[in-house]
Amino acid sequence: MRTKFKAWTVPYLQEHQEVLLKPDNLDSLSFNLEIGSGKGQFLIDMARKFPKQYFIGVERNTTCAGITAKKLVEAEDIKNAKLVYDNADIVLLKLKDETVDNIFLNFSDPWPKKRHAKRRLSAPSYLENYYRILKKGGKLIIKTDNVDLFMFTKETLEGSKFILESITDDYTERDNFDAETEYEKSFREQGIAIHRVVVRK
Repeated sequence: MRTKFKAWTVPYLQEHQEVLLKPDNLDSLSFNLEIGSGKGQFLIDMARKFPKQYFIGVERNTTCAGITAKKLVEAEDIKNAKLVYDNADIVLLKLKDETVDNIFLNFSDPWPKKRHAKRRLSAPSYLENYYRILKKGGKLIIKTDNVDLFMFTKETLEGSKFILESITDDYTERDNFDAETEYEKSFREQGIAIHRVVVRK
């Protein structure tokens, strides 16, 4: 689902640098990483639920990034979450080895055409980068409503170095270390099954 462009988000992002981080400024932090934060509800809820942990969201879509930034600005009780408004490919390349606690991929773009398979966030090249930046014992946690993407993800994970912890075709009993995204709430209301896989380094 494509988010309609909202012009107010452009100046808002420029005016609220206090909730943004540059990829070069991540080295000194110990944090959980959400790639593709959308409108930011997962990021906000996880930060509020686990105040002793740090959460960084990465979002390249201007409108989604602006909406997330606004939520962060208005959530004055949250001091442990920031947003990186940039392309995930750039962010991943800048992150050093074994610096990330956990990685979340929530309802990523499925890139359904075969010629776009390399763009899927669970493609082998991405998995190699996740493995590199995760700390030992760190987890990669993936949720999707897209069956084809889920099957693709299971296949690529089988060929990776990751160790499988759990895999669920119909994720109904929520794990404690999780929060609901905007898409997830909508999918559940429509009776669409959520697929989830957790692997660790």
